[in-house]
Amino acid sequence: MKPGSGSDLLGVMAEAHPIELRKRVVAAYETGVGTYPEVAVQFDVGEASVKRWVRLKRRDGDVAPTAKAGGRMSTISLADIEAALATIRDATAGELTAEFNRARRRRDRVHVSSIKRALRRHGYVVKKSADGRWRVCGRTSSSSVRRI
Repeated sequence: MKPGSGSDLLGVMAEAHPIELRKRVVAAYETGVGTYPEVAVQFDVGEASVKRWVRLKRRDGDVAPTAKAGGRMSTISLADIEAALATIRDATAGELTAEFNRARRRRDRVHVSSIKRALRRHGYVVKKSADGRWRVCGRTSSSSVRRI
């Protein structure tokens, strides 16, 4: 992996540009300093960002960033995970997912990645074994679990 290739940033959400920068960019565009691409180059931001900030200023009178939005809340509870683990011990993530989905209707089933996220959220360690299969190894100590 080459340094600066961006692959070291996977899963990291970028922070919003500072409001002062946004205000300077919008002011530069509105005073006629240049076109969207020219202002973007001058301030080292994306052209789409300049357009978005100008649109925000005209629509709302402000260039403040909007709150980060998330996806749907997980429906996988700790009790669900523990019930599936009680049925099959030393399970791979795929086997645990199959057990979890066994009694659920099609629209209520989840993907293996959702199970892995839920396991991590509830303090379980998921490791890849020598044979390349993801195994659920048990809960971590309470001091190392991040509470949400």
